[in-house]
Amino acid sequence: MRDSGMPETRDQGSLDWFAGLVQEALGRLISMRDQQGVEVRQEHLDLFMELLANDNSVDPALLLDAMLARHLDPEMVACGYVGAAARSLGDSWAADTMSFVDVTIRSERLQGVVRRVDEVLMASAQPTGPSALILVAEAEQHTLGAFVLALQLRLAGFSAVVRIAPVAADLTVLLGANRFDLALVSIGCSAGLDSGIGLVRTLRLLSRGEMRIYVGGAVPLSDEKLLSVTGADRALRDVSALLTDFGATVAEPALDRLEKRGERVGSRSSLKGDHGDT
Repeated sequence: MRDSGMPETRDQGSLDWFAGLVQEALGRLISMRDQQGVEVRQEHLDLFMELLANDNSVDPALLLDAMLARHLDPEMVACGYVGAAARSLGDSWAADTMSFVDVTIRSERLQGVVRRVDEVLMASAQPTGPSALILVAEAEQHTLGAFVLALQLRLAGFSAVVRIAPVAADLTVLLGANRFDLALVSIGCSAGLDSGIGLVRTLRLLSRGEMRIYVGGAVPLSDEKLLSVTGADRALRDVSALLTDFGATVAEPALDRLEKRGERVGSRSSLKGDHGDT
């Protein structure tokens, strides 16, 4: 089942590509150790997985509403249940019980839920903290972790922009029009390492050394080796460590913020556009 719709080649590049897919689906783009104290209840997760598998559940707003009906915080859905669901998808793919097509479709639905939560929670929020540029290196097949990370940073007061496998010309235009305090380069597998190295070098050149550059992801290298080959300022596997670096703290629970503003969480509007940035 695992190879449904996939190329027949079995060279090392393909195997590395597959490994990167599983690692990303397992939700290890950036570890979320600050979520360890949050309980993901199995009955809620089971429902979430059923909804993701239902071809009628294609509207992210409806998927989110179904989880909120169980009295879950939207932030918990995005940062807790989405990650748990991604790990479940990765486990199923690794166990050869789910096809690549199904993993891809359900991962896209998870990404839609994250974007929906972002839209609902951050609609009227004004960032007060640093600005972050999140870049995903080439060879990634699922970029869910980047959007979860962007949401986490926004909830802590950062502004955040996501770019997927940008070329140097794109970054030149982006950095020419915007100033970022930090950049985070995610490398999910060995096949994306050269791309990640190139992104760090381009950022260093365009920012003239004025931007702090972090590198991380599921690439199977130690932090020391990752820093050595990329030339980044710091290896990052933990969102909490980044917040500590910038003196930021995790924001109060999302439902508390919405109640203070007198807002209702629910199906208010459909997602807008492709969201190359979130």
